[in-house]
Amino acid sequence: MTRVNLANQLISQRPRIWYLAVGGIETVHGAMGNLQELQKRVEKEHIRGAIIDFRKLEGYDPQQDWVGFLKGLKAYTPHGLPIAWMAHTHGANAAQQLAQAAQKAGALSQFCLNWQAALMTVGLPKTTPDPLPGLTAPADDGDEDDDVFLLD
Repeated sequence: MTRVNLANQLISQRPRIWYLAVGGIETVHGAMGNLQELQKRVEKEHIRGAIIDFRKLEGYDPQQDWVGFLKGLKAYTPHGLPIAWMAHTHGANAAQQLAQAAQKAGALSQFCLNWQAALMTVGLPKTTPDPLPGLTAPADDGDEDDDVFLLD
């Protein structure tokens, strides 16, 4: 399956919180485009937080330069911005690495396994509806390699 943004929207006006859901197989090009959009939204739309949702992501293209992307993440991540990186156990390893890289860049970044934790990270009330309702954690297929991108 190719990479696709399933949702790309503000989920709250006060505070202004951007929500992005990614599905398919992630590529560096797509991920960098989303990171640049995050920076643009901070500058032009004055968003105050972001939830990046990988619950529908199937994996990461292993042929891509993910080390370079993590370096770009440090350059493009807005300092002090609350960012929730959300994934089920299937994509948790890579989402945790992204959250840690964003933290090192100065974001108030947190890895979250569920919607409630993501809401807490960006300061939204727990009554805020999930844009992907009914989404539950998929059964773990036991293949831990499909949620990892290898770093040199």
